[in-house]
Amino acid sequence: MRQVNKYLFLHFVIVMLSCEPVNYVNKIVTIDIYESSIPHNGTLNQDIELELKAQATNGCHSDLKIKLIETKDRHYLLKATARFKSHGDCPTVMVYTDTTITFRPTKTGKHFFQINETPFEIRRDTIEVN
Repeated sequence: MRQVNKYLFLHFVIVMLSCEPVNYVNKIVTIDIYESSIPHNGTLNQDIELELKAQATNGCHSDLKIKLIETKDRHYLLKATARFKSHGDCPTVMVYTDTTITFRPTKTGKHFFQINETPFEIRRDTIEVN
């Protein structure tokens, strides 16, 4: 009987430790790129620096990243993401990141950049590559 109680107790402890609280959130979310600096001109096969700043609205955000995603030929999306972890309450503090992305065009002509996705303000910019 004593052995059975030990196993029941051990089973109870394992189940309790393996359960996440009901209100626990851990996901990747899109955040706002609030500032960008993209040159108007570039040279074929030469590095172009894209300077970007993003922000998250509270201290539950971490691991902020800004990515350059090619959506189709010479069309790009600049998107910022963060990991959002919360048990309910979040510190009232803004979280920021700044990033320089090196872009090397391999085709001449206009290269189109969309900065942000809905629900954030979408801005557009163009680099003319010679």
